[in-house]
Amino acid sequence: MRVSALFLVLLVILMMVELSQTARGVRGSSRAGRSRNRSRTRSASSGSSSKPKITKYTPIPATSVRSPVIVKQTRLGSRSGTFKKVVAAYLVRRYMFSNAPVYRSGYPMYRSYVAIPTNRAVRLSHEEEKLLNDQGELCLGELAGNRTLEEGIDENLVELNTTVKYNDGTMVKLHGFDNTISLKDIKDQGFEITTLARYNTSIVAGTTCTQVEVTVEGTIVTMYETNPNGANIPKISNILLPVVFSLFVFSNIFLY
Repeated sequence: MRVSALFLVLLVILMMVELSQTARGVRGSSRAGRSRNRSRTRSASSGSSSKPKITKYTPIPATSVRSPVIVKQTRLGSRSGTFKKVVAAYLVRRYMFSNAPVYRSGYPMYRSYVAIPTNRAVRLSHEEEKLLNDQGELCLGELAGNRTLEEGIDENLVELNTTVKYNDGTMVKLHGFDNTISLKDIKDQGFEITTLARYNTSIVAGTTCTQVEVTVEGTIVTMYETNPNGANIPKISNILLPVVFSLFVFSNIFLY
């Protein structure tokens, strides 16, 4: 009997706490609610619809080069992309931030790989690819299109240099084959990376092409697993937790 009475009292307390919180919320938002209702009425009369609900998988709109992204908005940069068999004689791509490709984990250069820090991604603004002769000039012109590289040329690769420039003025230079370049974990930092591979033989049949140069520019941005503004599962309030715990303790005391 005493146990039933105790349960009843605690349940009443629980309901009073919830009703009190709800009442405060209603009072605090009633004035704003009336204003919103008038706005909705005007919007409905003009045929406008309410804003779409933001879920945890809703993409984050790009409003600048520094806008954050969620994983779903990115591409996974694979190391296999560093071993290119086809290279553009001359290719330049420039992107607006609204449609720029965004990479996570890494970005494949030519025979080198750019590692992107965890929870970061890179939004590209510029990509460039060139086939050059010994003098560092275009060996096929700007309209030559893509060209297939000769088989077995890796044995003739004599130099591979990679330079990373950050917008804060710092610069990093790497020399050697199959390098991994780790970008700094600096939010909203702009960068430029250039890789130059030099061979001691022609790398495209019937041409004087002996070098490949690849340049990429972009910005390091924050990457979330899911949209931080998305709907979350409701959590038990901090006030209710002690009440539930007390219910459990007292029920055990009276039962035993």
